[in-house]
Amino acid sequence: MIDFTKVHGNGNDFIVLENRDLRYSSQELARFARLLCRRKFSVGADGILVVENPKNTDGETADFAMRIFNSDGSEGEMCGNGARALARYAFERNLAEASMSFTTPAGLMRARVESPYVELDMGNLDLAGIVFGQSLRCRDVEFPYIFLTAGVPHCVLFVEDYDAIDAPSKIEIGREISHDFTRFPEGSNVSFAQSISQTEAKAVTYERGVENLTESCGTGSVAVAVAFAVAGDAAHEDAMHEDAARTIRVRNPGGINEVRLSFAPDRRSCHAWLKGRTALVVEGRIREDALREEIPS
Repeated sequence: MIDFTKVHGNGNDFIVLENRDLRYSSQELARFARLLCRRKFSVGADGILVVENPKNTDGETADFAMRIFNSDGSEGEMCGNGARALARYAFERNLAEASMSFTTPAGLMRARVESPYVELDMGNLDLAGIVFGQSLRCRDVEFPYIFLTAGVPHCVLFVEDYDAIDAPSKIEIGREISHDFTRFPEGSNVSFAQSISQTEAKAVTYERGVENLTESCGTGSVAVAVAFAVAGDAAHEDAMHEDAARTIRVRNPGGINEVRLSFAPDRRSCHAWLKGRTALVVEGRIREDALREEIPS
């Protein structure tokens, strides 16, 4: 039997497994993700979050280490909603205080829990390599886009009418762009984003590794907020001289992610914070026979 806890951040759901004794190898964890994340056939989730012992980072000892495996078994570098949900789990399980730090493959993260909300300090995002002012064509539609890394690669498509593209079409477009390895050598998450106002946007993300739309994407919300802030600055030159701090609310299907940004004066980097709701949903045990099933091709 394997103990698990089901958690979510604004509907982006995960299975939490403890691996502090390192009893499970990376290969086993990848297999668990492929088996357990299948909806209707198992627990069902967008991915699994793995708690391991903390590692030293620049002389600082974190409270724990976080790993994430997507539903296709690939290991991700970072997940904003997953990190927020795991911070809530760690606080509720007395693994950390309300203010905590933990390591991820993308670096050290800091979070503060004010149940049910968790705010994640994403640190500084390097915007020097941002792709801006370009467009791509997919399924006979021309999309202006911005590409940047917010923990993981994100392609933000600007759409005039979010609801005019139905979910199956978003999935097809997202998959095609995500797998455009000529344009994005590491693949990319793909967000469909519409501006509602200067402080609010509406978005949904096709997530690389999940290979589907998700109810919410934390790093996607950060990427969308940065994209609209950068586009706004480009459209209004005087904005470059205004206060570099701003807050943008990103409406995902599963809820609202609030993103705070503080840009460097040259706009080549920005500090980002991500805040939203979290929940611990259910605890249980996974039977060993569920882990011996053949993985469907």
